[in-house]
Order: sequence, then structure tokens, then C-alpha cells
Amino acid sequence: MVCVDREARNLAADSVITTNALGAAEGVRHLAAAGHRRIAFLGDRRSIRTAEQRYKGYRDALDALDLPVDPGLVVHDLRESADADGAVTALLARPDPPTALFTAQNLITVGAVRALRRLGAEWSVALVGFDDFLLADLLSPGVTVVAQDPAAVGRTAAALLFARIGGDTSPPAVRLVPTTLIRRGSGELPPR
Repeated sequence: MVCVDREARNLAADSVITTNALGAAEGVRHLAAAGHRRIAFLGDRRSIRTAEQRYKGYRDALDALDLPVDPGLVVHDLRESADADGAVTALLARPDPPTALFTAQNLITVGAVRALRRLGAEWSVALVGFDDFLLADLLSPGVTVVAQDPAAVGRTAAALLFARIGGDTSPPAVRLVPTTLIRRGSGELPPR
């Protein structure tokens, strides 16, 4: 057995996961490099390990940049794009709204894009999303993403599984597959 996308817990099995925390940190650093200091985080349920890892990357990046984590700019437990749409709408209605959004899952990114477009803010609020999604490159601006490599995850998992079938008895391992920042325009917008 090989666990994919989540580390095995209380189970002696190999795992193949994406560099969730490192990828999230890279996305946040990218926004900060464009001049943003008020970067919101929109994430999935905190009980999901990958969501917690991505939030850790967000926090780690802000800490390394000497930027405080503003609890008012952090929204967890978003499950659907409509939830993210509402969260972005509320964030941008604040007296001190964020100038950039880091969305930690593709459905959340889609909801954020919908809200930004509806509010006419797609060219004034920067956005970096974790996970690529279909047509992200065709939007205006194109959506900057931290992309996973599902083919590499699959190849790595298959190689581990076939090695185990072939008799490999080494201790279970966690294999990390790196993410890639894809710049398309939304993450490069400067603050207003």
C-alpha cells in the first residue's frame, strides 16, 4: 500500500505527497515580492492535513518576511467555491482589506476569482492559488498558481508500490514531489 496526497498516520506504509508548506510559502513570498503586506489566507478544513500544511507555509513565509499574521485575514473551513466567494466578498468589505489573496485549494481559487470579477477587483487585488485548474490561463488576468505535478506523484507512487511488490522491505518512506509556481498575471499585480 502507498498513500497518495496524505501522509500515512498510524500505518506502516509509504506516502507520496506534494511539498504543500514549501509551495504555499513560495506563493506568499511571490505576493510579498510584488509589494503586498496584507495577504489573506483562504483555506480548506483545518482537519485536512494538506490544508494545515499549506497554512503552515503561509505562516512561515509571513514570519520570515517579518509580517504579522492578521487573524482577520485568515479564513479556514471553506469547502466550496461559493464559500470562498462569500469569504472574499467579506474580506474586501473590511475597512482595511487585503491587497492580495492566497487561496489554498483550486475550488477556493475559483470562488475567489468569481468574487473578484463580480466586484470589479480582478485587476486590483493580487491572487495566487494552490493547485492549477482548467482554464486558469485563459482568464484575464491569468491566475498565478502553485501547481502540483500529479503525473510525478503517480509515477513515484507506482514505483514505490512495484518496489514493495518486488520485495523491498526497507522502512516506509515519505516522498515529496515539488510544486511549481506558474506566473500568469494575477499574482504579479502590485498593491493599489
